Amino acid sequence: MRLKEYQLETLDTLDKFVDELSFARDNHATTIKALAGVQEPTRSELIANLGDPAIAAWNAARQQAIAMSPHDWRNLEDGYGRQVPHVCLQLPTGSGKTLIAGHAVGRVLSGLDKVMTGFVLWIVPSEAIYKQTRIALRDRGHPLRQALEAASGGRVKLLEKGDDFTAADVENELSIMLLMLQSARQTRGDSEQKALKVFRESGNYGSFFPDADDATAMAALRAAVPNLESYDLGGSGDAGGVIQSLGNTLRIVRPLVVLDEGHTAYSIERRKLLGTFNPRFLLELTATPSAEHSNILVKIGGKRLRDAEMIKLPIQLVADDKAQWKDTLKAALDKRAELEKQARENHARSGQFIRPIMLVRVERTGKDQRDGVHIHTEDVVDALNDMGVPTEDWVRRQTATVKELGNDLMSDTSQVRVIITKDALREGWDCPFAYVLALLSKTQARNALTQMIGRVLRQPEAKRTGINDLNSAWVFCADLSVKDAVESIRTGLEQEGMGDLKTSIKGEGTPTETRRVERRADFKTERILIPRVTHADGKGGFRELDFDMDILSEVKFDALTYDKAATLTLDDLGAERRAARFDYSDAGSIERVGVVVRETLANSIDKPDLARRLLGLIPNPWIGYKLVDQAVVTLKARGIDETEIAKGRIDLLDSMRVELAAKVDVEARAIFEKKLADGVIAFKLTGTKTDWEMEDWTEIEFRPGDDKWMRNANDDDLQLSLFEHIKDGELNETLEKPVALFLDGSGAIAWWWRLTSRGNWGLQGWRRHKVYPDFLMRLSGDGRRMLVLETKGKQLDNGDTAFKRDLMAALGDAYAKPSPGEIELFDDSPDSVKFKMLMQEDDWRTDLASSVA
Repeated sequence: MRLKEYQLETLDTLDKFVDELSFARDNHATTIKALAGVQEPTRSELIANLGDPAIAAWNAARQQAIAMSPHDWRNLEDGYGRQVPHVCLQLPTGSGKTLIAGHAVGRVLSGLDKVMTGFVLWIVPSEAIYKQTRIALRDRGHPLRQALEAASGGRVKLLEKGDDFTAADVENELSIMLLMLQSARQTRGDSEQKALKVFRESGNYGSFFPDADDATAMAALRAAVPNLESYDLGGSGDAGGVIQSLGNTLRIVRPLVVLDEGHTAYSIERRKLLGTFNPRFLLELTATPSAEHSNILVKIGGKRLRDAEMIKLPIQLVADDKAQWKDTLKAALDKRAELEKQARENHARSGQFIRPIMLVRVERTGKDQRDGVHIHTEDVVDALNDMGVPTEDWVRRQTATVKELGNDLMSDTSQVRVIITKDALREGWDCPFAYVLALLSKTQARNALTQMIGRVLRQPEAKRTGINDLNSAWVFCADLSVKDAVESIRTGLEQEGMGDLKTSIKGEGTPTETRRVERRADFKTERILIPRVTHADGKGGFRELDFDMDILSEVKFDALTYDKAATLTLDDLGAERRAARFDYSDAGSIERVGVVVRETLANSIDKPDLARRLLGLIPNPWIGYKLVDQAVVTLKARGIDETEIAKGRIDLLDSMRVELAAKVDVEARAIFEKKLADGVIAFKLTGTKTDWEMEDWTEIEFRPGDDKWMRNANDDDLQLSLFEHIKDGELNETLEKPVALFLDGSGAIAWWWRLTSRGNWGLQGWRRHKVYPDFLMRLSGDGRRMLVLETKGKQLDNGDTAFKRDLMAALGDAYAKPSPGEIELFDDSPDSVKFKMLMQEDDWRTDLASSVA
């Protein structure tokens, strides 16, 4: 499964922190070794002044802007009294937290310990998340399991509490133990320990413990792992034999801990418990971390998910504080049916299967709780029966006592379309087919909305359709004002880690009105068609260009070479990287010595790890391995030994990424341009649904008394905008608004329009991300000339701007070039489609005037 850009960025940031931690640990170990001949108590004092490697790594990460948190290190001690290296990835609901964690496991183990095996304690907070994660881990076709298989070379061993495992398993395999946080807690009575199964004696872990009668080995084990639980001899307080429990075994193996939904473990007791497992590293994932407890390394907001097409937006809200609950249920049911009709049409056209599901939240679920006053599960079932719903096939109850949901909701053979619940789906459950949320409870509607909004946000296949309704999440509320509903959704988005999307809520009847804006009278009947970038479908027709399938798949990755290894000087690579080094002064104290070239003290090269780090660029790990191997061979042939290469491995990777990315870009561009020249890729109207057609009207959210319509330079209504109104403030003041006002006063323009950012029309080129231009306009005069305008500030004249400029030039030429046998598809087809990149310069008005003349 190809990772999204923000997922790759998250993992790259984690790599950089792990490198800092490895560097700090090596420095620490080297310094302690050098102190072997120093007399006590001076030696102990010097070691105490060294500080902890985890803190040193965190400080370095902050100094180099690797970590996003501005805060100092948050303490978490293990059973030795050392700091547990713990960082938090702040990732919203629907971002693929579990998949990111799966990829992170291999990176952390290989980065810290240079191994592909070990022990991972995967901690989850609830039964629902436990079951969901267990299913993913067991499924060899699931991306999570595949990520772990790739990291370990196919040596994954799955464990649950109570399963036995040996020291050989930890050494030779990647052992993943799934554990609920509640199962790990430990309590004590006045005279005896009352422990859960994790801390009870077991015969499953004997290979980790010495024989009970081997006093010397037992004493050595206690010295090496000071927080092991032992038997109390006769209540005397003297330690007897070490308890062979799972808890003690975890303390010995020092697991890599993955903490899912880390915000559930912020109590003092739970943080302390995590530390007692002596983790070699703790990776926390949550949408809502606490700056008091967590070292927040990465923060991804909802906008990144929106741009990656991971979530449904906008959230369409229908709320009426006077509605009867059955009316709300019927309205939600009708919307679900409408969505299914659209989904079937989309399936016939694109092959993407979607079966929209409605979640219904009730007040009562218990067998003896149906009182005719509160809305009960069976009240809803009866109402659905009356509405003609085949409840036996379509409806599933999911409550504390009745659990009818299986694992086949995404199957095209499943009939489930309605799920009735109260609290059973509040967290740890997501189904991309969940589109409609109907909240029927009266007394707890606000809290329910806040808690359940995340259940309907995930976008099927992380791919937006061409149908706006199927790109939206739908919320229906009974007996709740829109004002309260909107505030509840906003709170819910914050709790799901998407507080930056609070403006993506559309409410019906809210003080924020949805106003329909029509085209101007002169253009109401005009059919405005704009071509998309298309690719021959092999059947005589065209479909939209798919970057992965049509461009990237044809890049000859196996022919790529990394050439700079022949001239690269490793010392020069790290010249600008800062790292603290400590040495001894004449007085015997340890002092920091300047700024030095970054180095790591590893003396061997982990080629598989380096190849994995190229995966965001080179999709085949074997090709990545070959490139790394060739680079190492070239460097060694120049007399650079393995130790020096290992020290500069991260900088070597940076160099490889820059060169290889440039080469991939050059080849992708060549593929694109050749296909464009050959007519395989086209920028023409096709007369099919691949063309983009301007809508007849649009909707704008408007707050009377606060919002105003944009006016022209004479403080009059806009004259030439395609639609009658644009809300003031939607265009930036730097260049967009001045350009819009210039166009509105130009006699060379028939009409203009500001295209919605990330809207339906974009230009796919030889890079993954589409280009979304700013303005579309029809020029006046003879013919039907269209101009597409992209605006850029001075500071944005960079490589990305050059790519957009070149792509638009190529597409403009392609549209102008006649095709053999081409016929005029429509009377209103544009005679020409031209592109313009407008830079923020002193004479941009002159430049634009010449373009529209």
